[in-house]
Amino acid sequence: MPVPEAHLVGLGIAAWLRRAHPWALPGPRSAHRLVGLPLIAAGACHIARSVRAACRVDLADPDRLVVTGPYAACRNPMYVGWALLHVGAAVAGGSGWALASFLPVAACMHGEVLREERALTDAFGEEYRRYRASVPRYLPRPDRCAAR
Repeated sequence: MPVPEAHLVGLGIAAWLRRAHPWALPGPRSAHRLVGLPLIAAGACHIARSVRAACRVDLADPDRLVVTGPYAACRNPMYVGWALLHVGAAVAGGSGWALASFLPVAACMHGEVLREERALTDAFGEEYRRYRASVPRYLPRPDRCAAR
């Protein structure tokens, strides 16, 4: 399963900062867990469904586009899953540093997505342009969620 290194680095730096200069999120731990654990579960589920949909494609060097399963609703469901995991872990752990690390990590990951999109356009041309025009980058359109 591909693991975006930026999330690991961001959470690792946040863990180090938390030890050096604690920064807890406000509120009780039970509230943190009540919000964070479902985000972690949703992220893990999203990643698992994405991996299952793409299992026959070498994601580093694809020979075809994956447009089924979660890829029918958004073009980057695995990245969305990792984002949910990151935010969920930050909230469940009550870590202000981990939550704050999400924005620079998300910016880094967005840059990676843009590079991947250029590569997919080069590799698949008009087929990828049509897919890109009909399927949003990150958040599914409400009508696609209702159809599932």
